[in-house]
Amino acid sequence: MANIVEVNGVQYSQNEQPKIKRGMSSKMMAILAMGMAMGGGMGMGGGYTRKRPNVDIVEEYGLIQQKKSKLSKNDRDWVVYTFERNYTKCV
Repeated sequence: MANIVEVNGVQYSQNEQPKIKRGMSSKMMAILAMGMAMGGGMGMGGGYTRKRPNVDIVEEYGLIQQKKSKLSKNDRDWVVYTFERNYTKCV
């Protein structure tokens, strides 16, 4: 059964998450290690990754809709993207 949440009077159901195999094959790891050894660190995904806010996505999504969120524009966009990817509006 899907998890149902209510945000500002509207009900949303949580999408089913497909089982994703995490990890890389040994051949891919070898290619990546070789690229890093040759000095391709930044080009191979070794750049800076910004930390995401530690907030309740559902609660913060409601605050964003009410225009009461204290998050930055970038963090608000991330919350909206994450919520809309994981939840769909109930009919």
